Amino acid sequence: MNAEFFWEMVKKEVERQHTSFEWLYRKTQISKGTFSSWKNRNTIPRADEAFLIANALKVSVEYLLTGEDKPTETSNKTIHELTATIPFFDDYDLQTLLATVQAMAVRYQNKK
Repeated sequence: MNAEFFWEMVKKEVERQHTSFEWLYRKTQISKGTFSSWKNRNTIPRADEAFLIANALKVSVEYLLTGEDKPTETSNKTIHELTATIPFFDDYDLQTLLATVQAMAVRYQNKK
């Protein structure tokens, strides 16, 4: 695991979320000096500290380490499996949901 990559991902998330490292220091209750020490020594924080950073940024530690997230159990389920757990969810509801998702997909593709 590459510490340089980890810190680049943290920086990317801070920028993407339009926040600051100052906010991250306060949110994690980890001092600026500690962050600086990790970066200057090119080290990855201990697991518990990396978790605090990832949690504050609402990403996984795996994402900060690799740039990828593994799919969750829910994301591996089909829409039919997920909707089967909802009482009174019928075919009309399913068609409405699918139409909504398709419209959102088109909308977000057009934003790129």
